[in-house]
Amino acid sequence: MALLFDSALKGTVILAVAWIATRCSRTGTADLRHRIWLAAIVAVLLMPLGLWLTPSALPPSLRIDVQAAAVGEGSDAAIAIPGLPVVWALGMLLVLARSALGLWRVSRVTRNSRAIAGGLYSEQLMTPMTWGLFRPVVVLPAYALEWSEEQRDLVLRHEQAHILRHDWLWQMLAQLACAVFWFHPLMWLALAELRREGEDAADDLVLASGASAANYAEQLLAVARRITGAQPVGMVAMVRRPVLDHRISRILDATHGRTPAGLQARVAITTAALALTLACAVLDRGRVYKVGERGVTTPKVVQKVEEPQYTEQAREAKTQGTVVLNLEIDTKGRARNIHVTRGIDPGLDANAIKAIAMWKFDPGRKNGKPVATHATIEVHFHLT
Repeated sequence: MALLFDSALKGTVILAVAWIATRCSRTGTADLRHRIWLAAIVAVLLMPLGLWLTPSALPPSLRIDVQAAAVGEGSDAAIAIPGLPVVWALGMLLVLARSALGLWRVSRVTRNSRAIAGGLYSEQLMTPMTWGLFRPVVVLPAYALEWSEEQRDLVLRHEQAHILRHDWLWQMLAQLACAVFWFHPLMWLALAELRREGEDAADDLVLASGASAANYAEQLLAVARRITGAQPVGMVAMVRRPVLDHRISRILDATHGRTPAGLQARVAITTAALALTLACAVLDRGRVYKVGERGVTTPKVVQKVEEPQYTEQAREAKTQGTVVLNLEIDTKGRARNIHVTRGIDPGLDANAIKAIAMWKFDPGRKNGKPVATHATIEVHFHLT
């Protein structure tokens, strides 16, 4: 959980920078702002990996071998009570279940739709939509059969623009990020902004193809009048009411740029996102020393508040082995940012972290002053 919350904290910096960048580029195109938000979301999603790799790439500065204690019959001393991990896992599962339900509903709508004149039409839909990666499909509401050829063409141009831009894939990726960081409000804001800028960018492509702004705006309003209820989250819907006023205003404003971001802008956004992610991943690590570096002394264990314990399940399964933990010992002698670099059993891994987190250390020192240092602790679980 320390890795997750550390990622969320550093992800706040990335998302805040994305928000500032998009606000400063209001005179730019929607495609440019969409790419900024997408780069930020991907960066936050990859942050746990970056943080996990950063400390593991450092050579160990301290090794402490610990012989784990085994619980006796009927003892519950080693039973770990996973509080925050369980809450986080439940939240993530709920968000993933919501997304999976949305995909199932969209899949069912597609299967039950009617193929007429080369298109798919569904009585269950109130707005045109597209979804899918390798074989993306466009499904129109049944009332679209009443449209003129020009009206249908406008809608199909919009949906084809989403397919060309891979918007369904990017929205699913953003929903995955929201599942992992469901507790982070800025991540949900990023998803909403990504959707809005994606719709604006698709509108721009339609208008750039020569469509009449007035006719296109009228078509969006006609679809909006038919919408009742919420739309499934597994699709890219043509119209969502919360942002309709914004879209209509933007479509009718000829001063907005409609050109997609060029190669130079895309490279700049990607480079900036990578640089910011790397900077956040190593943030504060410059103040964490390795033993022997520039006169840094070795931390020492001064109090083992609790020995790592066997779980009843691991004891019954006769599980043995070594759990390797990578961590930092701060200036107050506390273990921080504990990560399992080699585990043997979820329960034993959790008990090793729980015990080490309670230990007291005499911190490493540089020029007589306490400094944070890296450490690797091996916890040996052996039954006697």
